[in-house]
Amino acid sequence: MIKYLLLFSILVSSTNFYSQDKARIDSINKLYVQGLNIPQDSIVSLFQNNLKDAEKISYELGVADAYSQLGLVYSYQGKYEKSTKSTIEAISIYEKLNQKDKIAGYYAGLGYSMKYRDLKNALYYMQKGKAIAEANQMEVVLKDIYNNYGVLKEINKELDSALFYYNRSFQIKQKLNDTIGIPYSWSNMAGVYGLQENFSKSREYFNKSLQQRLQWADSLGIAENYTQLGEVFMAEKKWNDAIPLMHKSLPISLKKRYQNLTQYNYKMLSDIYKKLNNTDSALYYFEQYSTVKDSVHSIKVQESIAALNIEFETEKKQNEILKQRAQLAEKDLEVRRKNTLLYGSLGLALILGLLGYLFYNQQKLKNRQLQKEGELKAALSQIETQNRLQEQRLRISRDLHDNIGAQLTFIISSIDNLKYGFTDISEKLGNKLTSISNFTSQTIYELRDTIWAMNKGNITFEDLQARIANFIEHAKNASETTEFSFQIDKDVDETHVFSSVEGMNIYRIIQEAVNNALKYASADEIEVNISKEENQYHINVTDNGKGFDTNTIEMGNGLNNMKKRAREIGGTIKIKSSKKGTVILLVTA
Repeated sequence: MIKYLLLFSILVSSTNFYSQDKARIDSINKLYVQGLNIPQDSIVSLFQNNLKDAEKISYELGVADAYSQLGLVYSYQGKYEKSTKSTIEAISIYEKLNQKDKIAGYYAGLGYSMKYRDLKNALYYMQKGKAIAEANQMEVVLKDIYNNYGVLKEINKELDSALFYYNRSFQIKQKLNDTIGIPYSWSNMAGVYGLQENFSKSREYFNKSLQQRLQWADSLGIAENYTQLGEVFMAEKKWNDAIPLMHKSLPISLKKRYQNLTQYNYKMLSDIYKKLNNTDSALYYFEQYSTVKDSVHSIKVQESIAALNIEFETEKKQNEILKQRAQLAEKDLEVRRKNTLLYGSLGLALILGLLGYLFYNQQKLKNRQLQKEGELKAALSQIETQNRLQEQRLRISRDLHDNIGAQLTFIISSIDNLKYGFTDISEKLGNKLTSISNFTSQTIYELRDTIWAMNKGNITFEDLQARIANFIEHAKNASETTEFSFQIDKDVDETHVFSSVEGMNIYRIIQEAVNNALKYASADEIEVNISKEENQYHINVTDNGKGFDTNTIEMGNGLNNMKKRAREIGGTIKIKSSKKGTVILLVTA
């Protein structure tokens, strides 16, 4: 028994040593909450355990950071009381440690979290955080404070002030190259333009924000932008244009458990169908809205009931234990009266049984603890690996965009300067310079597409659809005499996920097919159709150009590249051409 207890003590000590590592605590506290693709309960458990680990070694900064992360998680779940309490705990420790940047940020964050419940106190806390950040010239903190202060001004219907602070935030984000924060500024400015009834400008800024967020896979931001674009159409009374945007936002907010946005989407859909006199749909979405709203506001009641149940069950078990003890005492006295020797034997057996029971329970507890620690280590290792991989992808894509992209742009500018700077340049040389400039521009577009694919481990059909639509829109602008059509069959599952290699190759094949139709076929009609048959995607690119003889023509790099890309993703490609036009069919899983 002593040997067992000694071994158990050594294991516990080694486990505590692992959990008390400050670097590990900091790495968990720095996780991006919105990007964690694990269940909400697991996220809460992760930061609660991190809080306990920091408390064990009296690591106060780690404790404060864990409280602040819990405050953010509870806010997304609609648990406002817990969110406020956690945030206040974090602020009190930051003040003790004189962490001025975090004091400013979390005072402002506390104010922002209260915006719809207590605007007066929200403004008070926001101004307190703003004053600290401005006094200490904390630009990194101020970019978010100015943005959120603008939101409070907008809620208070001070639209000019809101736009002023959104612009101040945007200027700092541009200076710091905050590519993730800039879309939030565009969205907020778009919202003010919408309230000022400048709908075209509002839609322009929302679309800029959406494209950036699609590139960075910011799912919550994407959902908000879809809803906001829907609101612009609602303000213009274009009800049928607003409906699909709300339906794009809703599954994302449901999946991420973003309760506030979910109930808002339901409310907006109910209002739209009411305007369209579709009473069945209006009633259905209003019921969904009421259910989500009630669930958010009944959380405190549910927690109180749970606490009472625990208290009741505890008292019940204590009464049962007391009753059992009384019965054992009576039996013990009876045994004593009958036979002292028998009592001694029974007592010894009871002690041995109890020791065996304790040993068994301790062994079970140790095994369970080791299993949970192993699962937690594996989960943390996976999360940290994903974060490092994402950071590498972001760094590489930024380098490509900032360095190679800038160099290609410089080449185009230099060629244009040569063309217009020398009046005696020959026509042949001018045409060659134009060809080089066009090739460099195309290289920039392909570089952007590569960056888009690089930033994604997976590409959803919805992402691919948006990318294809964007390419076709560019093609329309480049060839005003050509009519384009992009259709997706209703049976296509928009939630389907491709690997980044599959998604990129499909996109490149469509791009190559459309470019060939424009450059060589002299087509004035080009159609791109996507359907699904027997669990396979059928992608047709059809034109009405002059066509070519597939038996005699020598396959160029473009056609060969399309076939190679199809093979790489396990697909097949068929090409049919005549004087009436060309059809390119890609079939892939």
